[in-house]
This record gives sequence, C-alpha cells and structure tokens, in this order.
Amino acid sequence: MAGVATQKATVPGLAARMAAFRSLGGNCEFGFVQRYCGAEPSGLLRFSYTPLDDLIDALETRFERYGAPSDLVLAPTATGVYYCRSRTYNIWSNTQRAVAGTDHDALLEREYGRVAHLKARMLADLATGEKILVRKADAGQTDADFQRLAEAVWRHGPSTLLRVREAAPGSATEPLRRTGDLVLEGSVRRFAPGEQAWDVELESWVALCDAAYAAHAGVAPAALATAPSADAMRLPHGTARHKGRHRERGLSAFTKLLDTTRFDPAKPYVFSAWVRIPAHALPERVFAVMGRERLGWCDADLTIRNRWQRVWAAGRVGDGTDRPCVGLGLIGDAGDRFESRDWHLREGAVPDWSAPPPPEAMGFFARLRDRLGG
Repeated sequence: MAGVATQKATVPGLAARMAAFRSLGGNCEFGFVQRYCGAEPSGLLRFSYTPLDDLIDALETRFERYGAPSDLVLAPTATGVYYCRSRTYNIWSNTQRAVAGTDHDALLEREYGRVAHLKARMLADLATGEKILVRKADAGQTDADFQRLAEAVWRHGPSTLLRVREAAPGSATEPLRRTGDLVLEGSVRRFAPGEQAWDVELESWVALCDAAYAAHAGVAPAALATAPSADAMRLPHGTARHKGRHRERGLSAFTKLLDTTRFDPAKPYVFSAWVRIPAHALPERVFAVMGRERLGWCDADLTIRNRWQRVWAAGRVGDGTDRPCVGLGLIGDAGDRFESRDWHLREGAVPDWSAPPPPEAMGFFARLRDRLGG
C-alpha cells in the first residue's frame, strides 16, 4: 500500500497533466480543452488552424520563414476577431482580439514577437521530445499522411504523437492504443463544430488525454484517478422533485447562491447531479448550472425517461461583485417536471465517476405516478 500511495503522490493534477500536451494546429479545439481543465500552456500552434501539408512543410524547414519580415498579416473574420495568417505556411492563429477597438499595427507587432518567442520554445520542445503532440485526424487523412507528419516531427527529436479520431455517431469511443513506439491513437465522442471550437466534448477528451499521459509517463491509469474529496459546499443529496414554474414555456431555476470567498476564482469547479425525467413530461431542456464562466457540460438526454442519468456543468466562480449560483435548470412549462438527487460540487473540470442511484431512490409516490401515467 505504501508503494501505491507514493505513486499517487507523484502524479500531478489534471491541469498539470494537460500542460504536458501541445497542439499541432488542427484547429483551436484542443486549446479550449486545456483551458477548461485549468491549463494555459503557451504553444505556437495552440489556437491555430494549419493544413497538414503546410504543417509538414513548416516542420521540415524548422519554421524558418514563419514570422520573417512580411510573412504575417492580420485578417478580420466574420466573427469580428482578428486572425494572424502566415503567408508562407498558411498558419491561421486566433489572436482573440476583436477587430473593433484594436490597434492593427500594435497587434501585428505583438504577433511578430509572439511567433518569434513561441517558435524557439516549440523547437526546443521538439528536440527534447518531452511533450505529447496532439493532432486531430482530418477528413480524408490516410495513415500515410499521418506517417509523413510523424517523420517530420521525429527529424527534430523523439516526441510522442497522439492521433485523435472522432467516434462514429452512436458508437463508443475507441480505447487508447499504441500503434508505434511513439504513436498513440484514440477517439473522442465528437469534434467541436467547425466555427465553434469552444464547444468541446470535454469528458471524452479528458479520458483520452489521461490515458495518453499514463502511457507516456509509464504510470498506471488508476494512479490518475481523483482522490475522494469533500464537497465544496453542503448540497442536497436526497431525492427532490422539481416542476416548471411558468404557465408558458420558460426557464425555471432550482439553484443555490455560491459564497465566492470559499472558491479560487481561477480554478474550474464541477457540479453534478442525477436527474430522472418521467415519461409524460415534455421539457425542452434539463441542465446543470455552475458559476459564471461555463466550461464543460452535459445536459440531460431527453430521450431517456424513467431512469436516472447524470447531468453536470463545470465553470469558474470568478471574482465579480454579483454572487453566481449552482444547481439545475428546466426549460418548459408548468406541466414539465423531473426529479434529482446526489448533488455534488467539487474542484475539477469533469465529475468523478459515480454509480446511478438504485431504483428505489425514485420514491414510492414517483413510481406510483409513473404506473398511473400521472
């Protein structure tokens, strides 16, 4: 038992584990995954889109012309944000600066400095091979295409590559597998929509990255499990019944205010609960609420009725003057209802695994209502 405790003690937390990865520029999605887990590593391609052939060219030429005089140009997008484009390598980086109110020349000068600094850091990381490099599988990408990318990376040093696929609709995610000495492959439930890279499927991303981290670091996956911890605040654990509060369809909230002095404003916290929607209810949405800045989440699946399912939301409490809240929300009318139980609020980006409540937790009167169709 002492050996197990020692191993667990040496494994860093989720934010530190996510900082061990670097994006290879498929798009901004993995950068948001890291942000939602509390990690903000600086990376040359973290919030960038780079076509595969251009990325291979950049790697083979050590990014020599990236950020050279006249290489960078600022391009306004339909979303009102500046992207910085490399004329040479077709690298598009999200500056996260709005076009309105931004000094074009000052931002361009900043981008030249950013590229010069992060390019040197990336080449150093590639040389040591210490980071796990992440690339989503592009549509139509072949194994030969990915092999060309891997070989371009390995010209610099022995980096491990994580190739991420999107699971087929309705299919389970593929478990992580090693397809080469320095190549890992796995899948997430879905990729973020094209222009909404922030809309990530966080749970499967975290599960995949933790499996890759364990394989790369040579630790047992079980050593990465979150240690049991007390709730961040007292919340109800027994079964509660909720019903819509409005005659017309609208939002009904079942929440508690958070005392922001008890939380670190920079850290993500996750609220989870089990909910059960009866067959006769027709809500538009049943969901979890956590803090001001919503990060990951999982709403109720409205096709699942008469059995428990978990909903959750992760967020930060922030440090503003108004008090944020935590709890559940229903979009529906007075005829819509659901039950909840086992509310938990803990530090983290995704909830700990927990077994669903036993059927008897539904309560006698709830079961009777279901039988009578009321």
